[in-house]
Amino acid sequence: MNMKKGLLLATLSLTVLLFAFTPKEKAAYTVDASKSSVKWTGYHLAKSYEHNGNVAIKSGSLEVDGGKITGGSFVIDMTTISNNDLDDKKKNAKLVGHLKSDDFFAVKKHPEAKLVITKVEGNKASGEITIRGITEAISFDLADVKVTDDMVSASATLKVDRTKHEVSYGWTLENAMLSNEFQLEVSIMASK
Repeated sequence: MNMKKGLLLATLSLTVLLFAFTPKEKAAYTVDASKSSVKWTGYHLAKSYEHNGNVAIKSGSLEVDGGKITGGSFVIDMTTISNNDLDDKKKNAKLVGHLKSDDFFAVKKHPEAKLVITKVEGNKASGEITIRGITEAISFDLADVKVTDDMVSASATLKVDRTKHEVSYGWTLENAMLSNEFQLEVSIMASK
């Protein structure tokens, strides 16, 4: 093999390798609500226990660039809030009704909440969360991130300060029994 042919072959091989490892282009993936979940946990300070349940994702999307999540937005259907830890049906219904009331999430006035991811650096995500029509900055870690040509999945645990969203139950001294912070464990599956 002469030197010109060898050089041409090496250049072509390098070009093919570079093309094969070039990061994937920008793409939007639609959240599959049936394969995604949000678990909430609220903490009772005085009695050292917690309540937990689920709330459904109504819609959403994840943005990917170079094989990495770069942004996204999600609409949460607050009318679906449920409780998982109370077996007594009356107590369960009473708690869910209370969570939907103006004391907590005012679901009749604000049937949706929203999370927007505006920036991702490594596994650190930041953006905005809107609850009861009030938008606040939030940051959290992304975990279990998987990106393929057809699918994206990720999870995150968010700590939310309810007082910033006027979720006011328990603010008075005689009723100061709930932690100001509640937790959302989010698991997302999205596809093209």
